[in-house]
Amino acid sequence: MVPVVGITTQTIQEAKWYKYIADLGFHAVEINRRNSKLYFNLYFLEKVKRYLEGFDLSIHSATAGIFQPYRSFTKANLAVLTAELDVCRFLEARQLVFHLNDGILSPEDKQRLKEVLLYAADVGVEMLYESNSILVAEYAYDILGSFPELGYVLDLGHLNNGCGRGELGCEIDVFLREVRNRVVYVHASNNSGQRDEHNGLEEGTLDWRHALDMLDFSMITKIILEVRFLKMVESSRAALMRYLELGSDQFNTLNMLGDRAQK
Repeated sequence: MVPVVGITTQTIQEAKWYKYIADLGFHAVEINRRNSKLYFNLYFLEKVKRYLEGFDLSIHSATAGIFQPYRSFTKANLAVLTAELDVCRFLEARQLVFHLNDGILSPEDKQRLKEVLLYAADVGVEMLYESNSILVAEYAYDILGSFPELGYVLDLGHLNNGCGRGELGCEIDVFLREVRNRVVYVHASNNSGQRDEHNGLEEGTLDWRHALDMLDFSMITKIILEVRFLKMVESSRAALMRYLELGSDQFNTLNMLGDRAQK
């Protein structure tokens, strides 16, 4: 199966970003609520929905560092996350991508997150966990081990930062082998290995082809080009499509050889 290739709305600099979605040339679109205004207002959402009719949508949560020392802050963040699930349901977005705090979550915080995941299941939205901008393997392992129902978003730029800054905690190949059976969604960009620059795929130090080679593509539904500027989109899209087409050809050839061997 070849994943759907999509684009993030963070490439659109216009305030009324939803009016420009059709110009991007992608069927799959991830709405980034940190960059693109998406109010908790039914009148506004109805207007946005008219422009997004027919697109394969996902939403990137605007929350960050959900669990805070002030209990009221934590409650507010969890309420935002829950409201974003309702927005997903209203816009018919199939996935909600979210981040968590750096570090190991307490049992109490994990229980709070579990309640949100149960609500997501009730409303038919798939919640997907993404590591923070400097990926630490230990934190990802803990969340994925604690929530076996949770899909993982592999952000290539975050992976490169974790390695480049010496905080990943293992070799890239080791990490990818550990999480490959949980990766269902990919954010594709590149960088210098020091900052989350959201450069084009060919503009950085990560061997992104090798990273993708290690994944199980039968599980991956979407690859979102999470580049910062529109000028980076076409070159990254072309490079990614060449990679996927070659991989698809190789996969079909292996299947044909396997069928012949069985005969």
